[in-house]
Amino acid sequence: MRRTLTSAALGLATVLLLSSCMGGQAGGGAADGPPKPGGNLNVAVPTDPQSLDMVANPGQVTAHIGNMMYEKLFEVDRGFTARPMLVEDYTTSPDRLTYTFKLRQGVTFHDGNPLTSEDVVASLKRWQQVHRTGQLVTPDIEAITPADPATVTIKLKQPRYPLINELAGAGTEIYEAKNLTGVAPTGFGQDKAIGTGPYKLKTWDIGRELVLERYAGYKSRTEEDWGGQAGAKHAYLDTVTYKVVSDQDALINGLQTGQWDHIMPTNDQYEPLRNNPAVVVHNLPGGNDNVVIPNFNTGSKFADPRAREALNLLLDKPAINAATGGSKDLTLETGAFASPDNKQFYSTAGEEVYKAHDPEKAKQLLAAAGITAGATIRIVTTNSYPEFGKWAVLIQDSLSKIGINTKIDTFDFATMLGTLTKEPGGWDITTLFFDSALTSPAQMPALTLGTLNGSTSPELDGLMAEFNASTTPEQAKAVVDKLQAFTWKQLSVITLSQSKLYAAYSPKLKGYGDFYRVFWNTWLAS
Repeated sequence: MRRTLTSAALGLATVLLLSSCMGGQAGGGAADGPPKPGGNLNVAVPTDPQSLDMVANPGQVTAHIGNMMYEKLFEVDRGFTARPMLVEDYTTSPDRLTYTFKLRQGVTFHDGNPLTSEDVVASLKRWQQVHRTGQLVTPDIEAITPADPATVTIKLKQPRYPLINELAGAGTEIYEAKNLTGVAPTGFGQDKAIGTGPYKLKTWDIGRELVLERYAGYKSRTEEDWGGQAGAKHAYLDTVTYKVVSDQDALINGLQTGQWDHIMPTNDQYEPLRNNPAVVVHNLPGGNDNVVIPNFNTGSKFADPRAREALNLLLDKPAINAATGGSKDLTLETGAFASPDNKQFYSTAGEEVYKAHDPEKAKQLLAAAGITAGATIRIVTTNSYPEFGKWAVLIQDSLSKIGINTKIDTFDFATMLGTLTKEPGGWDITTLFFDSALTSPAQMPALTLGTLNGSTSPELDGLMAEFNASTTPEQAKAVVDKLQAFTWKQLSVITLSQSKLYAAYSPKLKGYGDFYRVFWNTWLAS
């Protein structure tokens, strides 16, 4: 979804990365019957992935397709717990400073070359340099080295509580070392989109469709039924075809007429689809944190904290959610950054700030910040995800009621992100959503947006360090509360709500674990 990203844009490494954590369950339920190998699955996606480099281009569609092709040292299961994937086993030294990872034997890349420790080291070093989470982890890493062809060692400068979770996160996909030499910031090309996963790239008609085919040389784990992104992967389907369908009407009609077998529509389509007996509708784990992002950078009207406080007070969040959220089953009105499913990171800190609504005080604060009647606020958004554009229009309406003008610039998603990063002071507000099921603060854009909107601060850095130094879940959770409270204090993001996600699919799709767009353990019934 993103073509050209600077390191600032990579602060959004987990934006829309619902899939960086998820995949299909191992096998199907008893009601699905025995698996039936073969066939092609048609999956409709809202935008072309633009790139299959998941470090340079960590958007949702790229991640969902990439998860079929690439693997990591660890992946998370259906309960968001990190499990070994390319790792056979590992040890941690008593001082928690040295991790030794033994790689699984017999794993090969799609070109037939064996996985080695050199590939792992090259991939993780690139993650450190280019990916936002890797950049945040790097100060704690002394060295990542290949101890032998099948062993990798990570030596830390100080203990890091969430390291294994971070190695299961976005950007740690393992690529061949030879394909990472001299890769541009925009990422590698199609010819180097080679992983160890159960499916490999077959064809790609950019802007229209992308086809994956089963990798005959795939070496699965055994029969661990961990679900999520972890465990055994059977690759029953011959091919999976991802069709680019941006129009919601075409998306729904195509599912109903059998043009595609799986879709993830907008929330306003939920009730009609749920009432349609010809399709299956199922909620997905985790969800989205729907946010408005004010710009802290010099040149933006929201560099003044009074303006950010005013924006939060101005927005009638229940009304905005009612206008764009679809079914009440899918909308959770909360200021939390993490889904309630994500128990380690769900917090109610800052809830009183989230609920505050006072347009008159907002008008006074804007005036104090120099934003008076006739001023123009610049909003950058996209209609690639229709909710974003709708939120922008509703913000525009709220500002117009107190005499403030707005200029909305609407781009495709990749161009929008490029605009935000190329012109740090050239915008005031943008709209996005984040994954609410991540497992480390370094993965959470609500806490790491500083490279995008200039919201870095020593206090935030100190809280992040405090979390990393935790030794128990209880200590870590207490810091999560402080991190969320601080973010609501400085208003680096303003959360509108959380949205649960759902998929709608053909009854022919069997063995689907209701985990986004990953289908290695699914098949098509006759």
